[in-house]
Amino acid sequence: KMSIDRPSCAEFLPSFFVVEYFLFLVGSLLFLLQVDAWSAPVALLLIPALFVYPLFYLLPSLLLTTGAAAATLKLKAAKPVLRNRIIGGTAVTVAFISHLLLLMDAGLYFRYSYHINPHVMNIFTTPGGFEAMGLRNVEIFSLAGGILVLALVHFAVIFCVMRYPVCAFTGRWHLGRKSWKYYLAGILFFGAMFLTSYITYTYEHFTMNPQPLLAADALPLYLKGTSSSLYKSLGFKPPDRDAIRIKLNRSTSLENYPQQKIRRSADRPKYNIVWLACESWAAKLFTPEIMPQTAEFAKKGVRFANHFSGGNVTRQGMFSMFYALPGNYWHPFFAARRGPLFIDWMKEDGYSFKCITSSKFTYPEFDQTIFFQVPQQDLHSDYRGKTWERDQRNLKVLLRSIAAGADSGKPFFSFMFFESPHNPYEFPPEAEFNRDYLEPFSATSVTAKDGPRIFNRAANCARHLDICLGEIFKLLEQKDLLKNTIVVIVGDHGEEFYEHGYLGHSSSFVNEQIKTNLIIYYPGIKPGVYIAMSSHLDIIPMLSKHFGVQNPAADYSCGIDLLAPGAPKRRYSLIANWSQLFFAGTKYKSLIPTDTLSFAKQVITDSNDVPLPDVTPFYQEYNQDLIEVQRDLTRFAVPDQDAADDAGDLVVWFGCIALLFAVIGGVIFWRYRRAAGQKRDIAEN
Repeated sequence: KMSIDRPSCAEFLPSFFVVEYFLFLVGSLLFLLQVDAWSAPVALLLIPALFVYPLFYLLPSLLLTTGAAAATLKLKAAKPVLRNRIIGGTAVTVAFISHLLLLMDAGLYFRYSYHINPHVMNIFTTPGGFEAMGLRNVEIFSLAGGILVLALVHFAVIFCVMRYPVCAFTGRWHLGRKSWKYYLAGILFFGAMFLTSYITYTYEHFTMNPQPLLAADALPLYLKGTSSSLYKSLGFKPPDRDAIRIKLNRSTSLENYPQQKIRRSADRPKYNIVWLACESWAAKLFTPEIMPQTAEFAKKGVRFANHFSGGNVTRQGMFSMFYALPGNYWHPFFAARRGPLFIDWMKEDGYSFKCITSSKFTYPEFDQTIFFQVPQQDLHSDYRGKTWERDQRNLKVLLRSIAAGADSGKPFFSFMFFESPHNPYEFPPEAEFNRDYLEPFSATSVTAKDGPRIFNRAANCARHLDICLGEIFKLLEQKDLLKNTIVVIVGDHGEEFYEHGYLGHSSSFVNEQIKTNLIIYYPGIKPGVYIAMSSHLDIIPMLSKHFGVQNPAADYSCGIDLLAPGAPKRRYSLIANWSQLFFAGTKYKSLIPTDTLSFAKQVITDSNDVPLPDVTPFYQEYNQDLIEVQRDLTRFAVPDQDAADDAGDLVVWFGCIALLFAVIGGVIFWRYRRAAGQKRDIAEN
């Protein structure tokens, strides 16, 4: 009765997966719309891939559905309806999740130019990561509504093909003598499309043609294999690669940190430390008009007017300021749970600690890196409510800790991480000095034309930050602490307001995202403005003399004591994110090529982010500096001898492809055997 009234799993599954294939095909097409430069190699690489990769994205659903069918064979005769529901439910649930991830990846790629990667997964798997995204309730509800609509679409498809024979095209999927050739033609078509795209990529990789390599990055999980030895054996000559490939260190061994034992003078002073870090404090958010109280305090110390963060994200930005090392060292230090020497020095000198954040110490994992050695009871986080509300509550805790430290007679370290300037750029009424700002604000709906008014909104946030900092400056004066206290005011990274097509940070290494502010005060400092280049890597070297450190900065950092007499000028800064490293020189800037993709993405610009037509001036100017960069990126950790290369990815991908075609072949064989069995039963009857 069921075979007459409703399709069986063997009848509705082919129709379901055909519909799903076209849904995934449309989703894949969205990525190709982001490819700006089309050429013959790009078309030869992407258009065939467009037909094949939806099958890859459907692979989890195909595999798990096959598994569900095999696991429920005993129900085939006894409870066919239940078996159909189990198989159909598995197919649609996994397909929906895969499609959701694909569309989420598209949104991420359109906004930040990268796909779901370990950094993105870290946001969702680390406590505090989701909160750090700064999503409002209206945006969360909007995303939830979109997810619900997507789920309804998928469940509508499975409902129709399971319930109505006409939707399932029952009888059309029969594998007989006439139809088997159509299945074979399909397999040959998809195989040819895959090989065309793959061979094109390997050849363009061999010739190091950046345009198709960048285009291939548009499709998520695109197979990026290499066949250099094959092309050489066929007589092709590799091109001259005008680039230096840097090897990043991901080892967990820190045997060389520091390179020499730290020597400290016995009669060293013990200054209090007030360290004020400001989230997304872009360089242009600090002016006397926007932040008058901070500008007035800066006159007491040194303001660094051309300051670069060590990262375009919080993790690498904060890491570089406390460790004075490039952001690529985050991985080994996090794996080893190794805190910075700066904290070691204070613990040796009996400092009391109070570290406060308006986010969470668990995201990024500062409780396991920077503040790993600070007692848990001295870490205070308040991350509920609007950003400015958190800052106001935490400010009271900070002021109490400074006052208590001043009265204790012991040296103290007071740290606070302010969230006010962070997206969604919220501020209280008293900070509204610029009224021409975007309201309401939703990060999911704004466009480039809103950039100036979003900046005005962020400027009001910076005014609120200034109000908070003003309370700290007032307390330092009242307690007469400036005679024995070091004050550091610094941003973790910059913030872009669509000056180059993006909002926020982490999407690129333009000046707006990597330049921030730094103000340092300590007793006896000569006030002024440092106009040459400075970096987060220089902060600890500039403070180390106040901790009696006698070693040269090179023993424990990649920074420079820029305030020392006769100190050299910095020629370049290194900026990192989760997986990339960027070189910002005084004249030219470039992504450092650590792999094929970063080589393809390498665009040489001047210091104002204007692309150069020729790479020659960059390498002529910085050839020796790049050699120094290679040394700095590996000298504090033992090189990892077991790093995976492209061959590992190739094996995994070919395994997946073989598995995909094995599943398709298995389904066809199963259909053929089933049809043959039915014919045999009819003949016997």
